[in-house]
Amino acid sequence: MPRSSILRFGLTLVAALVLLAGIVTAAFYVTRPQAQPVQEEFEKPVMAAQIEFMADAMQRSASRIAAHPQTLACFASAAPDVCQAQAANLYALNQDATVLFVTDGQRQLLPGFLPGEARRLLATAGRGGAGATATATFNLSLSHPVLGSDGKRLGFVIVEQSVPQLQALFDTLPLPDAAAYAELQQNQAGDTSMVLMRRGNQAIKRHAKPTLVALAGTPWQIAVWRPVTPVVENVAPYVLGWLVASLIIAILVVATALAVRNRVVDNLRMMVKFTNDLRQQRLRSAYPMSLAEFQSPLETMLKLGKVMLGRQKEVTSQARLDHLSQVNNRRSFDEKQKELFATLKDGWSHSLLILDIDNFKQVNDTFGHEAGDQLIIKFGNVLKSCLRNSDFIARLGGDEFCVLFPYTQLDKAQELADRLRANMPESVELIPGVTQKLSWSGGLSEYSRDDKQESEALARADAALLEAKRGGRNATRIRAAA
Repeated sequence: MPRSSILRFGLTLVAALVLLAGIVTAAFYVTRPQAQPVQEEFEKPVMAAQIEFMADAMQRSASRIAAHPQTLACFASAAPDVCQAQAANLYALNQDATVLFVTDGQRQLLPGFLPGEARRLLATAGRGGAGATATATFNLSLSHPVLGSDGKRLGFVIVEQSVPQLQALFDTLPLPDAAAYAELQQNQAGDTSMVLMRRGNQAIKRHAKPTLVALAGTPWQIAVWRPVTPVVENVAPYVLGWLVASLIIAILVVATALAVRNRVVDNLRMMVKFTNDLRQQRLRSAYPMSLAEFQSPLETMLKLGKVMLGRQKEVTSQARLDHLSQVNNRRSFDEKQKELFATLKDGWSHSLLILDIDNFKQVNDTFGHEAGDQLIIKFGNVLKSCLRNSDFIARLGGDEFCVLFPYTQLDKAQELADRLRANMPESVELIPGVTQKLSWSGGLSEYSRDDKQESEALARADAALLEAKRGGRNATRIRAAA
């Protein structure tokens, strides 16, 4: 299974969060508020409203004229005087408008020239019944059918009126921005249009499509072009925001991952330190952890370690003690003697005293081994109570004991041996009813830097012990190094 790491997990998390940030950014881009469409902005500007109002008024006027009794009489009789009278009345009412009466066969009833725009209007009106046209001089022409009493169409009423304020109205047309462009167009046959007026930056016509606003009741329309913002400019702020968010995410996640990794490493090192201390049978008072996840397991391990270490020390202590006298055994004595002998080269002095319990064999033979064992136990307790804490007491075997006097010269060791003899009780009770006089024979010597082996001082002390026994026991003999 491939190995992983906290840093790798952090990088994976960075990639996932960056991808998520990209998705969120894309969602914001897709659902961003769109700019209001141009056609809504120009749906009914002031110019369009005024022109449409004018066209509507002309259309209502044409409707009223077409339904007027004198207009019907003109069409019914085709009498010039009747038509002239009606025309004079209409002129008196509105001198800015020109009114023409044309029969269904497109024959003019009133004298005058029938304009070409009016002829095209009639051609269109003949198919649709009503219509509007205009010229580049900004004249607006409207037609309305004339119907007889039987509902049959008799002809048309054509109303023409100039729009001299059209340029001023077009100049008031609001553009979306300074770079926009607008035209006033007039529809022509064949889906073509003629430009009557223009405003703004005409160059943007090559890069954008116009938005058309029709002027109801007229052949005119307003065309508006807005500059198209390149996709890059639209997307750039979102991409920049995504990059900044990704950078912040990467820095935060990587910094967090590195901090967690460093803390985990520090805590693992502390666990290793704890393990090494446990192997060396020593524990510190505290093992600080920076992560709570490690603190609880360490506390459990520390409790178990203390129990284990206590048992190990107990087992080790038992292994180094004599099971009967509860003083150090021969193995511990050898280790301690080797340790002290190694310090002689540094100028230190050490002494040792070998002791034998007087009449031990007689006690065994007379009172049994139980009494002999009690004598060894009582003698060991007396040695521990009468010697210094720094003195090393060991049982070498049988009734033979040895005391090491660390950092003590031979003359001082002699004083300690004499003090031991003086402070020792005269007798001890071995078993109920059996009391034994307590005495011992000893051999005292000192470790020498001239010794080749640490056992040479022990041999000298043993020889001195033999002299004490031969001399009547209950005495201490000294044998110094040659």
